[in-house]
Amino acid sequence: MSSVRFVFPKVRLAEILKTPGGLTVAEALERAEANLEEIRPTCIAELATLLEYAEAAFERLAEDFDDAGLADLYAIAVRGIGAGAVCGAPGVDDALTSLCDLIDHLRTTGHYDRPAVGVHVRAWRLLMNPDLPLAGAQPVLDGLRKVSARYAA
Repeated sequence: MSSVRFVFPKVRLAEILKTPGGLTVAEALERAEANLEEIRPTCIAELATLLEYAEAAFERLAEDFDDAGLADLYAIAVRGIGAGAVCGAPGVDDALTSLCDLIDHLRTTGHYDRPAVGVHVRAWRLLMNPDLPLAGAQPVLDGLRKVSARYAA
């Protein structure tokens, strides 16, 4: 007569995870912050380059509805979201999110407000200033959100 035997293999990853040791949370955060400091200058340069592309794209926008121009500007702005926090300018992320929301609303509804788009692009440049205090950035961000909300469905 034969018998059934169940074999449960040992998973190496499970064993490693159960083994004590490794970095503490504080050490991991410290290392992460050091890594961010290392890439911050490169990130600032890339975000500044994106801003220059966005300003050029804005200058090319037609005075009447320009879907292709808005799509180009959206593609530039969305690439910068998240970089502001790494660069030490978290307000930039909020401004870029608001700009992308505005462009979405304009393209979806068929409305066009070139000055509203321009305000967002100029605010991006202002918020890139490392000396701008939080108290100065907050009213700008609130204003940008109001402009975007104006065109929400």
